[in-house]
Amino acid sequence: MKNSATTINESTIATSLNELAHALVRELAMAARKVGIYGSSHPMAVKAVEKPFLVFNHIFRFKRYVNINVSKGNLLVLNIRLKDSVFNEEIIALMQTLDISAILFEKCMTASEFSKFLNRIVKRVDRSDHSNLLGHYLRENRIDTIEVNTEKAIKFFEEQKQLRGDFEADFSVKHFVLERMGADLESLARLQSVEPSEYETLGIDFAPEIVEYLLPEKVASIPPAEIRNKLLDLAAAVETESDAGCRGQLVGRYRALYRLCDFHGERDLIIENLQEQIQSGEVPDDIAREVATPTTIIKCEVSGLIDEVLDQLLHIDRPGYSVDDFTDAFVRLLRTGQRGRAASIVVDLIGKLEAPEPAVRQRALDLAVRSIVPIDLATDDTIFLKTVEFVIDRLEVHEETYEYSEIIWHQVEKCLLAGRFDLMARLTEAMARRRSIVDSVTIYDSMAVKHSFGNINRGEVINVLIDEMIQRDRSEARDIQRILVAIGSEEVALALAHIITHPVRQVRQQSLKILAELGKASLKVFTKMLGNEALFERDEGRRELSDNKWYAVRNCIFVLGSLKDPEGVVPMRLRIGDSDVRVRREIVSALEKIGGEEAADLLIVMADDNDREIAERAIIAAGLVGSPDMVPLFIDVARRNPLLAPRCVSLVGNLGGEEARAYLMRLLTEEDELSGLAAGRTSKDDLRVAAIKALSHIGDAESLSSIESFRNSMSATQKILFKNSAVNKVLSEVLNRR
Repeated sequence: MKNSATTINESTIATSLNELAHALVRELAMAARKVGIYGSSHPMAVKAVEKPFLVFNHIFRFKRYVNINVSKGNLLVLNIRLKDSVFNEEIIALMQTLDISAILFEKCMTASEFSKFLNRIVKRVDRSDHSNLLGHYLRENRIDTIEVNTEKAIKFFEEQKQLRGDFEADFSVKHFVLERMGADLESLARLQSVEPSEYETLGIDFAPEIVEYLLPEKVASIPPAEIRNKLLDLAAAVETESDAGCRGQLVGRYRALYRLCDFHGERDLIIENLQEQIQSGEVPDDIAREVATPTTIIKCEVSGLIDEVLDQLLHIDRPGYSVDDFTDAFVRLLRTGQRGRAASIVVDLIGKLEAPEPAVRQRALDLAVRSIVPIDLATDDTIFLKTVEFVIDRLEVHEETYEYSEIIWHQVEKCLLAGRFDLMARLTEAMARRRSIVDSVTIYDSMAVKHSFGNINRGEVINVLIDEMIQRDRSEARDIQRILVAIGSEEVALALAHIITHPVRQVRQQSLKILAELGKASLKVFTKMLGNEALFERDEGRRELSDNKWYAVRNCIFVLGSLKDPEGVVPMRLRIGDSDVRVRREIVSALEKIGGEEAADLLIVMADDNDREIAERAIIAAGLVGSPDMVPLFIDVARRNPLLAPRCVSLVGNLGGEEARAYLMRLLTEEDELSGLAAGRTSKDDLRVAAIKALSHIGDAESLSSIESFRNSMSATQKILFKNSAVNKVLSEVLNRR
């Protein structure tokens, strides 16, 4: 079986071996059944055999061996006891029939070998004849990639931990590898020193690239004090050992463990404490030579060169300096784990960007950039974090110079490449706090910030951010949303506008949420979109927009409404007469969100819509966002459209004010006013009920008094004849509450 090199990432090592084990047994049982019925050469059997072989192939991406065992009547694959199923029973029956308790498949197994094996286990043979035993059959056919009941196959099962696949647990490749590595420091050190092909001798049959990928994480999880103490224990053992051979072995163990420290995030702490022991003479000479001599040489070289370069920066009248020498020394500083020193150098260089002399600032910028470029966020994230925090601090106190824009861009670029959107979000938000918008004009109080945003606000950067937002999980996507909002440009709004009709609901929601926070940038983009006549084209005679165009138009209007900017009313004016009722309905909702006089005025216009539902929605929305000054407009709408008059009368009461009260009182006391409003198309009693409720809503003494006067003005006959009318009921309810 040939496999390409496994690409290692977090998704790869999160693969569940439990799921693969169950899938393997399921496909294996199905294939065995078909091979038993049709024979291995039949096309249906050949196709069936391919499926378990593909599962094997998937598992072999992570492991060299796959073991299947029957123990105490249970089936185990990869030492995972499987959930009970009909497929388990079939495999158990086959293995018990052939008296097989352990099968071991090796990564180099071919499809032909697997097919022969499967064809043999389903064949009924006389087991009393030794030549019919499966092990003999495999040897006869020179199949050495599959072992049955061998010592190796049995030990492979017995020497490893057994798990139950029917319980909730972590069955990821990562969990298995980290557990197989163990916690013994010297074993971990051997993993680093031996060839990957020798991992199996240490009890690890997983792919070397996965082990190498996870080894730093395993080492980093160990407390630094534990590693330091182990080193000191080995040093003490060397001190007391008199046998040269044993002493050499101890020194070798010490050397391997010392190299392992490179993987630890707090290596400086381990090494610094160790250096103290060396300098005090507590560590044997041969151990000190293993550790101190290379480190001392590097420290001398690096410190001497860096100090010399920094001295040149402080004294610009001195001869020039070599940037390449500085870069080499700084890289060696990183590789030897002296991260504290490296961080202080970078921060000092960035700080010198504030120097008054332009030549010093330029030199400091050259070296600071050279320092940031080789930083690896996987191992040197603490250094990078300190540089970002330093820049943010300088932005907060307004101490940055124009040269900071170059540093910011390199930090942003590194964040993009490493996927550190949390740091990029903090940086861009600090920059955004140095920006303001006055009368739709963006103003920066820092040229460095303006130039930095110019570097970031490019199509390729924005597209990367949006692509990553779509693919990342919620927490990481949230950081990217913060970045896009901080950039806050029309370019961002335009790029998001292209995905507001994305088929994935979560992506649409993310886009709309960001657009709602972009303010004027979104307003400009969606104003242009809503003014695009091509978006409203449709087939002749068709009133409704096509689905694609409708979704785009709906989202345009939704975003404009979400912005709650009065300028958003302007582009909607063009579309209140659109033949698609959905467009007009969405505009009413958006205008209600925006509020204010301009939105209310447009809603009053829409109250004349031919569709009664739209007209009523517009009136209700106008009543919610309008003011008492708009009462005459509502009265005018009621007079022009008697069917909407009761609704308008109710909303006049919601708006309140002197003019509203006077009009409502006239409706109750002047028959001509009431008749004119009803126009023979609306019930007068409905209008009276609306007027009484509206006055009650206003609720002042004069309004309530006018209601009582109206009831008193009714004749005895009216009171008797209309005792159970809606008017009398509402009068009683209102005045009884009073």
